[in-house]
Amino acid sequence: MLLSQLNEHNLEIKRDAEFNQLGMATTVYDTESVLSFLENDKFLNSILENPNIVAVVTSKEIFEQGLIPKDYGIVLSDNPKLLFYEIHNVLVNMGFYRKKSDNIISASSEVSINAHIADHNVQIGDNCIVEPGVVIYPNTKIGNNVIIRASSTIGSEGFQFLNDGERIISVKSAGGVVIEDNAEIQSNTCVDRGVFGGNTTIKKDAKIDNLVYIAHDVIIGQRTMVVAGSAIGGRTVIGDDAWIGINATVSNGLTIGDKCNVSLGAVVTQNVPEGKTVTGNFAIDHKKFIEFIKSIR
Repeated sequence: MLLSQLNEHNLEIKRDAEFNQLGMATTVYDTESVLSFLENDKFLNSILENPNIVAVVTSKEIFEQGLIPKDYGIVLSDNPKLLFYEIHNVLVNMGFYRKKSDNIISASSEVSINAHIADHNVQIGDNCIVEPGVVIYPNTKIGNNVIIRASSTIGSEGFQFLNDGERIISVKSAGGVVIEDNAEIQSNTCVDRGVFGGNTTIKKDAKIDNLVYIAHDVIIGQRTMVVAGSAIGGRTVIGDDAWIGINATVSNGLTIGDKCNVSLGAVVTQNVPEGKTVTGNFAIDHKKFIEFIKSIR
């Protein structure tokens, strides 16, 4: 779609561009034509370093600094972030991100009659088990040999809102959920779908315990285990063979490396390098934490 095709909404377009998804500056998407927003020039480098972004909603003041390359599409607004989300909501209502398609559910899978499966855009592969009380929303793709235990919710609306000082605007979720082969999600867990057309992804052989919350656009790596009571903030990427302990809290937009161990009850607010174990609130290197505890006993 061209920015100029949105002209019925009275946008102030300085330079036209074609885009096929909206997205955040700090997230790399599977598409090469992303419309984002820039409301503070301190985030300009994030825009320029993201190979997917082709257009931005920004302010007149930032545009007139001349720092945005001439090949970027430009839409001007006094409130770039608000306009960005308003454009997104309009596009969701237009069916811009996803088209309706019939469900594809393998005859070899056991889907409880007491599960609720959306009437479109759901795929369930071979030899899956979907227990009673499970709710599966549209735009969910489930691989083979996947188990979803009782009363879990897959593909629910993401928790994304914008407070503009006068009202709180709900940002619609246009993405989906992908659960790859041999993954298991136990009871009473909630997995939100992606916001901007992308997917929340649980990769092969990952295991998710009871009472876990996985927010929008999260990626859980292969063979990673997320234990009961944990909460994973939106857009966080967790690598392969990681362990997220009981009641751990992982903030949004982080990267947790392969083979990391997040100890029980840890509160993670920064990226964790590959192979590290972190502990505490706020989580730090496990050995440092133990040394600190010994020093105060």
